[in-house]
Amino acid sequence: MLFTLPLLPLAILIGIVLGALGSGGAILALPVLVYGVSLSVPQAIAVSQIVVGSAALIGALLQSRRGAVRWREASLFALSGLPATTLGAYLGSHLEARHLMLTFAVLVFLAGARLWFFDSQTPSPRPRLPLCLALGALVGLLTGMLGVGGGFLLVPAMIAFAGIDTRAATATSLPVIALNSLTGALQHVPLWSSLLPLVLTFLLATLLGTFLGLALARRASERHLRRSLAILLLAVGAAVALKNL
Repeated sequence: MLFTLPLLPLAILIGIVLGALGSGGAILALPVLVYGVSLSVPQAIAVSQIVVGSAALIGALLQSRRGAVRWREASLFALSGLPATTLGAYLGSHLEARHLMLTFAVLVFLAGARLWFFDSQTPSPRPRLPLCLALGALVGLLTGMLGVGGGFLLVPAMIAFAGIDTRAATATSLPVIALNSLTGALQHVPLWSSLLPLVLTFLLATLLGTFLGLALARRASERHLRRSLAILLLAVGAAVALKNL
């Protein structure tokens, strides 16, 4: 099974979005792997987890060197996310592929709508611990079940409930995405270890995109980036839903 050349730009795009916005890129990996590489849904989820987790880890280390990661807030969201990732992996293994993809389509569509209509937020004046833990658990559940990083929920949740600004939330979401995704990947080693050439190629392309995205985030308008990603997610969500209905 070969990772064909036309799909490399898509893997790079996933990394760009992940690096620039800390959200949205990982959610594109699943349809690319299912419909572009013809992996089964469980295989695609496993590959997505190892690729997204590794790319987010590199991004987190780079952002940490710049002092951009708020580790206290990251730990708060990760605390409830880790056990929920295990639960999500269990639920995902007991759902039909078609139902998983329809759930994914709804999630992508909602993520696109949120990016389009709520592209600016005011940080909460003080952290709201119960809501941080609840959102952290939801992100972990979705990561384990669908292989998504959950940044599209983490970033706004960190702004609204942890009281940090958009750029800090973008950086702080990366270690949480990395931890959740790699935890899920460890539960699916047989599914992705047999596809190492594909995993490594996809990962290298995604890492290249992550570096480009981190550079882009310092130069481009965040609003324009978010609006462009919103359109892409709405289109992907509609296409996946139509294909599985």
